[in-house]
Amino acid sequence: MPNAFVKDLEIMFEEFVEGYDAACVISQEAEKSYPDPKSMQRAGDTFYKKQNYHVDVVTGLDVSAASRTDIIERVVPTVFRTPDNVIYEFDAKELRDEEKMRKSGSAAALRLAAEVDKNIYAAAASNASMVIKKVGAFAWTDGAAAEALMVSRGINSADKKLFMNPTDWLAVATDLGSKAYMSDWSKNAYERSRVPDIASFKTFRTDNVRNLAAIGTVTSTTVTSNTAHTVTAMTGDVPTDNRFGTLPVSGANIANIKNGDCFTIAGVNSVHMIDKSDTGNLQTFRVVSGGGTATLTITPKIVVSGPYQNVTAQAAASAPLTFLNTVTKPVNVFWSQGAVALDYGRLEFPAGTGAQVMTATTKQGVPLIMVAQMNAQTGKLFVRNTTMYAASVLDPEKVGIILANQT
Repeated sequence: MPNAFVKDLEIMFEEFVEGYDAACVISQEAEKSYPDPKSMQRAGDTFYKKQNYHVDVVTGLDVSAASRTDIIERVVPTVFRTPDNVIYEFDAKELRDEEKMRKSGSAAALRLAAEVDKNIYAAAASNASMVIKKVGAFAWTDGAAAEALMVSRGINSADKKLFMNPTDWLAVATDLGSKAYMSDWSKNAYERSRVPDIASFKTFRTDNVRNLAAIGTVTSTTVTSNTAHTVTAMTGDVPTDNRFGTLPVSGANIANIKNGDCFTIAGVNSVHMIDKSDTGNLQTFRVVSGGGTATLTITPKIVVSGPYQNVTAQAAASAPLTFLNTVTKPVNVFWSQGAVALDYGRLEFPAGTGAQVMTATTKQGVPLIMVAQMNAQTGKLFVRNTTMYAASVLDPEKVGIILANQT
């Protein structure tokens, strides 16, 4: 009987591992890494990931007097979340039901996987700096518009992802279903709400719904003083997080500005991230923190010169802000491979302490743990399923959102 009980636990754990792999949609498409557990313990579960280098071009045959590119080590701080867990108990009577144990493992996997997908989707939706505002319903051409926006900024990765919420996915299926020239895809859209990959995006329907609330009553918000930033490697003794900068603002209703709001600044265009040419389009910004105050923390950081230049001009004093999120609607997220990261940690539950400890690595490389311990006094088996991870946006300038049905 003891061996049979252990076998039942193993089956429940197998259901947990297999169900976790099957349930992960968004997290499968993120960049993954597995920091060394010992190093993470010593660093307080915080580590730094490098961003790509950018360099300047100089012309001329004799470059002896030319300015050298300052190779700046840009890094992004990443912090592990507190571990996510699913815990439950079986009493001695319930332990006679093998099917209940197996289905409990599947349910735990589904819930933990959903939590990972939800958090990585939220991180991308909250920090994405590219914003496409669409007046009217989402159409398949809006995906192509997102690709054009990325290409105009020099984001030419062949591996781009687009995640669509259920409502806008339905709108695209409806749009395709009415187009006779799309032949088989129109039929699939009409019969099964299926849509093809859009432009060069790998396109996914997700059940994650991340609403972006409409901007409140905000009138005549302007930049308080000329604002631009410098990319640096260190701020004092701490690595600089160059993803974010500050923007001083003024206006009668700035208290209604909230974190997550999207806006443009008059006279501040985006540039091609490599050759620095003007795209002709206003740069879009997000409020990351400081909403409701006179000093907003925004992404991207405003950089007007050098290898990390991302805009044509600084935010000039008195330049007006135009907010884009005019109606509360769910976002659609897109990114270039490597811009969004999912980093998994490992917890140590030692065996031989009276509990059954099972560990496994899923097909995606996710470390999972199940711990089961029987209490003879209560006649109950305590089961804990757990995982630990960090969901982060390494490069907000390569992540975007599409907002449909705006005004």
